[in-house]
Amino acid sequence: MTRYRLAADIGGTFTDVVLFDKEKAQYKTEKVPTTKDNLSKGVLRGINRMINEFNDVDFFVHGTTVGLNAFLERKGSKIALIVPTGFKDLYEIGRANRSEIYNIQYRQPEPLIKRRHVYEVEERILVDGKVETPINNNNLDKVIEEISKEGYDSVSVCLLHSYKNPEHEIYIKQKIKEQLPKMSVSLSHEVVREWREYERTSTTVINAYIAPIVENYLSKFEDEVDGRGLNRDLHIMQSNGGVMSSEIAKTKPIQTLLSGPVGGTMGGLTLGQQTKKDNLICVDMGGTSFDVSMVINEEPDVTPEVNIEKFPILSPMVNMHTIGAGGGSIAWIEGGGLRVGPHSAGAIPGPACYGNGGTNPTVTDANLILGRIDAEGFLGGKMTLDWQAAYDSIESLATKLGLTVYETAEGICDIANAKMADAIRTLTVSKGIDPRDFSLVAFGGAGPMHSMLIADHLDINRILIPTTAGTFSAWGMLQTDIRHDDVRNYVSLLEDSNHIKVNEFYKDMEDNAVSILEQQNIKREEIEFNRLVDLRYVGQEYTVTISLNEDNIDNTSINNLKSRFHDSHQNIYGHNNPEGAVEVVNLRIVTLGKLENKVYNQITEKSVNQPEPIRRKSVVWRSEKIETPVYSTDDLLFGHTINGPTIIESATSTVVVPDNYLVKVDSVGNLEVIRRRNNDE
Repeated sequence: MTRYRLAADIGGTFTDVVLFDKEKAQYKTEKVPTTKDNLSKGVLRGINRMINEFNDVDFFVHGTTVGLNAFLERKGSKIALIVPTGFKDLYEIGRANRSEIYNIQYRQPEPLIKRRHVYEVEERILVDGKVETPINNNNLDKVIEEISKEGYDSVSVCLLHSYKNPEHEIYIKQKIKEQLPKMSVSLSHEVVREWREYERTSTTVINAYIAPIVENYLSKFEDEVDGRGLNRDLHIMQSNGGVMSSEIAKTKPIQTLLSGPVGGTMGGLTLGQQTKKDNLICVDMGGTSFDVSMVINEEPDVTPEVNIEKFPILSPMVNMHTIGAGGGSIAWIEGGGLRVGPHSAGAIPGPACYGNGGTNPTVTDANLILGRIDAEGFLGGKMTLDWQAAYDSIESLATKLGLTVYETAEGICDIANAKMADAIRTLTVSKGIDPRDFSLVAFGGAGPMHSMLIADHLDINRILIPTTAGTFSAWGMLQTDIRHDDVRNYVSLLEDSNHIKVNEFYKDMEDNAVSILEQQNIKREEIEFNRLVDLRYVGQEYTVTISLNEDNIDNTSINNLKSRFHDSHQNIYGHNNPEGAVEVVNLRIVTLGKLENKVYNQITEKSVNQPEPIRRKSVVWRSEKIETPVYSTDDLLFGHTINGPTIIESATSTVVVPDNYLVKVDSVGNLEVIRRRNNDE
């Protein structure tokens, strides 16, 4: 019998590994520095600290940022784009709009493909899927010959209306593979089967841009773990909140873009179920970045379209907002003022206190100087920090600013906290959502350290700190199921929808999903479908996605859809038009392959004793040094309560609790932190 379930998440500074021992019903965690030269090395190093062989591993899921890093750093593959004759400039022109209309310095993003790498093929399929102009084979052969001469690593193919009829795209891929069998080919109808040709082209180009890099990384990593005895599929975390096998990931690498951060959102969903909290703001603060996502009404906030680096991507992803604010964010001076981030010291050399030669002052250095981090007990004592190096780095800033070292350190943290609060406002206040109606879930190595100070900015009254806060994204990956999303374009007035045709579309997508999930060893009885519809008022450009809630489309389901659409439009935009005509644009399905039930050890009996601090130390609170008790999570039991100010340490994170907060320990070991008002006792 296999014994372990394993998850690994690669961050910009640290790599987190979580192991669930099914025999003991226990979680073990490890946090090791990320190895930028070979990312898999850090993963395997963390795993080796817990197990040596993979024979007893039943399930292994991996969150990787390989594709995202290649995209953000513009270090992707050399790619070509094939389009219909007359549409060579489609990708470069884009929508010709300004997403930031009041920014006088706004610039459109530099395309991932230069115009000279775009090739035209003579063909045409009409909007209804009929072939007007067959493919000109002589023209296609010349294009493939040019692609061969130029030495491309990957080819993207995006033809008009291939979402209706993909036969020309399929034929082009066959011809390319005949002559260039090792070429990576991305077809737009396989990546995203929706209209809006620019967005579809942009999505397909990004998929092709990262495909060879992701394929190469996953193949090498598979060889590594197979050589150590893993006789199960390697699974990859998807941006939509599910997982997929590594073989499927190689065909749709674009779904790995947010692979790591999304694990925290799914962990937040599980935490909300444990604590009976429906609405959560999930914040992940690591060494490099600060990621914000949401759980609304017990569902992760998944959007069918996102923009990353100003490029549109038509692919279901958890709605995530990221800024460069982490423990490694560098503090610097511009125009006589103190700035923090977005540049990070990373894992190498890291903050000055790491002792690896770094001299730039960072948020971690500031927290160390303020007494919030223990220099001797960092990462559970596995890493010793250099207090003097941190002091020297911040002193260099303080001298230029005319401030004391402690004032500068607090200023660094205050600026970082304000930036992170603004990041939360981007997903909440700017969209008409009141963050005070949500609980804040804080995780990552630095998240619990800053969470209450961020909550003060937003007037949030409840913070949840998970038991595995420092490695929570990896823990969340173990709470997920296999997921497959699909979409078909179908445009019609809702009331005039052809019920038979719509049901046929859904049946086709479900049959395709079953085939894909069966490739990943999911049985038919373990598969669940959720049918969705993209709706809009006639004349609108964008849509609202509504769950169908019925197995088939009929007159009753049409009326229910219309009513839910009006309600959703009111909730999202603050207005609706109940008398307006409603139009269907896309039909969607979300297919889940249910994985093993998760186990949580709950304690039923509350502790009657209060915990004792492991030590007391001087900590700076609002420019004043206060002797502060320090507790260990190992000593905290269900029913314990602790008043701030205090510090709570674990092996992978530190919780900083100001004086206006009360900490309660729940039956699973999570910390529920309540903000007290001035008149509270």
